Amino acid sequence: MSVLAQGSGSKPFSTPVRLAVYAGACAVFVVVVFIRGGPNPAETDAHAVTLPTTAISHGDLRAAERQTVVPNPPGYPLLMSPLVLAFRPWIGSPRWCDDKPVPKILRTTAPAYFLSILGPCTARHGADHGRPYPIWYRSQAILAILGWVVLAVGAGMLLRAAGGGGVAEALLLMALAVLPSASDAIAQTFHPQDLMSVGLSCAGMSQALRRRWVVVGVLFGVAFLCKQFAVLPLLAVLAAAPDWRARARVVVPVGAVVAAGVVPFYLVAPVDTVRAMTAVFVSGVRLEKTPTVVGLFDMLEETKLTVARDAPIVLAAVLVVWARWRARGTLLAPGPLVGLALACLATRLVFEISLLNYYFLAVGVAMLLLDVIRRRLPVWSVGWIVVTRFVVTPLAPHVALTLTAALFLLAALVPIGLGLAQVRRGPRPPVPVALR
Repeated sequence: MSVLAQGSGSKPFSTPVRLAVYAGACAVFVVVVFIRGGPNPAETDAHAVTLPTTAISHGDLRAAERQTVVPNPPGYPLLMSPLVLAFRPWIGSPRWCDDKPVPKILRTTAPAYFLSILGPCTARHGADHGRPYPIWYRSQAILAILGWVVLAVGAGMLLRAAGGGGVAEALLLMALAVLPSASDAIAQTFHPQDLMSVGLSCAGMSQALRRRWVVVGVLFGVAFLCKQFAVLPLLAVLAAAPDWRARARVVVPVGAVVAAGVVPFYLVAPVDTVRAMTAVFVSGVRLEKTPTVVGLFDMLEETKLTVARDAPIVLAAVLVVWARWRARGTLLAPGPLVGLALACLATRLVFEISLLNYYFLAVGVAMLLLDVIRRRLPVWSVGWIVVTRFVVTPLAPHVALTLTAALFLLAALVPIGLGLAQVRRGPRPPVPVALR
């Protein structure tokens, strides 16, 4: 307890020391990814970001949107395409091989297909390629490490803006390096765009604490272009802003950045762009029960997705209005701001329709930050991370859907309660003398 408390308020590291700490934490994260066997090349989520990146690097925006089979904004491919263009001979491949053994069930059901995407690195992969795919760290998959770097830098910026640093910053970085959902986002489902979105959102909140509103808008605009859920912590920042002028200085850059990133794709592929941005398109699936509250509803999958995308924004808007009323202008402080952002991010879990480990990333990071900023042992954050990742998720295939849905809902409500608890009642306005 004393180490964390002293470290949170200790003098920040010098720049060389900080760089060394960040490099060390990044090395730990890379080792974790290697231990987990690297990114899974069989996931369509991987192809949904690497193939568009390749298309953008060739200047083909229409193909990029058509290949975005998972509903993602174009931010991550846009950010990575210059690197692919510059280093194409070494990291340009959008696909990679995997020397992990192919599961027996896959070898017996569809061996040709699964061997084509999961086969050993010595195998040739079709007439259109004529040669083996590279190993993951010689392909675009290595760029996913930059997603964690953005996450670490953004979290560190927020901690320093909150008055922390030194030992606490080092502990936070190491926690992010071993955070299960961070490596899940690469090793399981390949969602480096989520890592970037969370990191950019943290950076945006750090600039809000420093009252740099235009920079806040730019950072949140790029965060939204990486993943749409960045709108949730943005609502917390807008509630914390002191007046409408500050809010306008945030909203205008957000709109400008998002428009600059999306409009070129919309002009060449409007239908695909709308599907990617709204994230409610369902192909061939009408009704499926999944282990979440919304997933259990007897409604069409497209309706469920609409609820999952829109309801968190509505609930988060209600929370920020309540917080603004309760705090009476005192939200722009580290604890209340991070706590409110945590509550807003957790609304996404309330309405999710499926249970995937990387969904816990944003909430887990916010809980860790809140504990460090509050200079307390991370009992709640570590406990929540362990229970959600190693109890709720593994339990899901073995128990009734309703039980898993109840546990998942509880996992969402806990961080909402913890976050809102940081919003203290602000001072009441003075009563006019004539009314006393």
